[in-house]
Amino acid sequence: MKKLILFVITFVMVEVVFLSDSWSFKMWAASVANQKEEQLLNPSKVTIKPKIDGILDDEAWKFEPLQEDFITHIPLYGEVLPFKTHIWIAYDSENLFFAFKCFDPDPKKVKTSICKRDDIFSGDWTGISLDAMGARQTAYTFFVNPNGIQEDFLESAVRGTDGAPDFVWESAGQLTEDGYTIEMAVPLSSISFQGTKKVKMGIMFVRKISRLGIIGAWPSVKPGQGLFNTYTPIIYHNLKTPLKLELLPCVVVGNNQQRKSPQEWQKRDDFTEFSLGVKYGLTSSITSEITINPDFSQVESDAFQINVNRRYPLFYREKRPFFMEGSDIFGFFTLASGFLPNPVYTRRIMDPFWGAKITGSLGKSSFGFLAAGDEWPGQTWDSGVNPNEGKQAFFGIARGKYSLGQDNYVGILYSGREFAGEYNRVIGADFAYRTSKDQKLRFSLLQSFSNTALLGDTSGTDFNIQYSYVTRPLEIQGAFEHIGKNFRMDSAYLKRIGINEGYGTLAYNIYPKRKSRSWLKIVSPKIVFQYLHDLTTNMDDSTLDIGMNFSFIKQGTLGLHYLTLKESWQYQTFRLDQLYISGGIQFTKWLTINGTLNYGDKILYEAEPSYKGKGYDGSLTVILQPNENLNQEFDFYYSDFSKDKKKVYEVDIYYSRTTYQFNKYFFLRAVLQYNSYYKRLLTDFLASFTLIPGTVLHVGYGGLYEHRDWSDNQWIYGRGDLLNIKRGFFLKASYLWRF
Repeated sequence: MKKLILFVITFVMVEVVFLSDSWSFKMWAASVANQKEEQLLNPSKVTIKPKIDGILDDEAWKFEPLQEDFITHIPLYGEVLPFKTHIWIAYDSENLFFAFKCFDPDPKKVKTSICKRDDIFSGDWTGISLDAMGARQTAYTFFVNPNGIQEDFLESAVRGTDGAPDFVWESAGQLTEDGYTIEMAVPLSSISFQGTKKVKMGIMFVRKISRLGIIGAWPSVKPGQGLFNTYTPIIYHNLKTPLKLELLPCVVVGNNQQRKSPQEWQKRDDFTEFSLGVKYGLTSSITSEITINPDFSQVESDAFQINVNRRYPLFYREKRPFFMEGSDIFGFFTLASGFLPNPVYTRRIMDPFWGAKITGSLGKSSFGFLAAGDEWPGQTWDSGVNPNEGKQAFFGIARGKYSLGQDNYVGILYSGREFAGEYNRVIGADFAYRTSKDQKLRFSLLQSFSNTALLGDTSGTDFNIQYSYVTRPLEIQGAFEHIGKNFRMDSAYLKRIGINEGYGTLAYNIYPKRKSRSWLKIVSPKIVFQYLHDLTTNMDDSTLDIGMNFSFIKQGTLGLHYLTLKESWQYQTFRLDQLYISGGIQFTKWLTINGTLNYGDKILYEAEPSYKGKGYDGSLTVILQPNENLNQEFDFYYSDFSKDKKKVYEVDIYYSRTTYQFNKYFFLRAVLQYNSYYKRLLTDFLASFTLIPGTVLHVGYGGLYEHRDWSDNQWIYGRGDLLNIKRGFFLKASYLWRF
């Protein structure tokens, strides 16, 4: 069986690479390339670096700008962005420079704020998406709002958008009498590129007009044709490979304390942690990195979620810098809505003591190697003796990918974990191939081999295939997923094993005539059918979702969905009917409201035996921005369950986040969250200064309050006053040395 799996993986890779070199594929790729060559950009090389202050008075901007029409793709395709945008492009031996003049007939309605980094998306902004390698597989995205605040992320042909990485670059913005201006400088040391005399990249320019709720780009994004097939080529001459050497020392000091009784606290637990990261660019496109005790602190708390009566575990984003950077390299195709959405989920490396990584590209090939030692399974237990105390689990992950032209690729993946004589090893292959401009086929296969003291040698298979056809009016998608009963992947976010699952989606976009319905942008009826067979119980699940989605001006949305489900749980099959409503709108530049409501049949998973009832799940978010510096968010989450009109449980979660941003570097934040189910109040106060990503100073204080009563020298939970049970303080300082 193992030999068969390896043979299939090898055959798929060889066959797809052979296909990429076929005559028909070459002709098709050449025709697309010729179309793009007509829009070739040749920026000016300057000797004097422009001052990045948002004022376009530098010598670098004296030449004639690009004045192309931006074409909308959100919420609808094909309309000319009503406000003009002028663009200047330049470079020197160390940086790529960009400047924007964004015209607006009513500048007072421009929505902007002095906010923390990566929090500008709800307002007006402009920027670039840069395929620096020119391989149409990964792109850097740099956006800036009129106050000069940055937002950056990676786009991947495999996994889509990843907002976790942060890059070092400069930006500034200015509001003007006729709109706003933006300046950007992207250091060559912050991006990976092919260092040759003639460097060819791909680029797209993007702008959002918040009050109209539209986003447009040049070149225009075509429905179903993929972001990476949109970029226009840009040529830079004689880019020198920069020295890429970074040192990132970090120290965190703090303490935690827990209440022993109403009158007494336990002894304070003080801690001091040091970490060091070293990054070195072997070439302009290959980077190596090692770390000791990588960033263990999480300044941004995990997004709160309702964790009551859940069937599957919660998912939390990776936030540790060592694992965030280069995460696009390790992306591997599986169904995003399936039961193995993330084959490489680095939060499974829970307490790493060390880590090492090499990522990069050579021509059409990209690769990544990651290794880490995890101290978590060898930690001291609160009670009893850990027989493996002091031992580390070893993680090793390797990824390779080869571009087949356009956004097509073929790739391989290895993931392994070794601990105390046991192991889990997984090998797999994936590919994506665009059969026509608006049709795409994706495939992946994973095979696991495991050995444990309890089960001995086991093996299992995961298989994914997805087909999509997208045009301006029509969207069709079909997919199938198989996860074997013995499949195991210790590096993955894996929700369920032993299933066969398939689904199909059909949606049609209706564009009302603008003269009669200027406030209504799109009406989209949609049908989704999902079927699942459990290989262990031989029981089936199914979902039929019939919905209608609307898009309006002012970023308005409304979704109406009726769902009929069949769900099997604990050898019972339940038939459920539900109604789901979602919507949101930006009423003014200072007020945004979003909400969801779900009502219908539910299963009480935690009961023995489980049974069916009815209930509500809902959320309401109100965001206030009274001025450029202050942002106030209020959230309310509600969930309940009733059986025979008797309430079984009811959960209210109240959340408040107040942020005051003094400038682009420094902010104060206060978070309060109360959960009525656990009768628990969380407080989180933070003062944060970020000069550039990596050079930071954070000071935080948090507390946990619970309703508790003291009786017979022990706590009675859920009764009595709200007491401060835990409290903690931390200070984190790090400095990024770039040479």
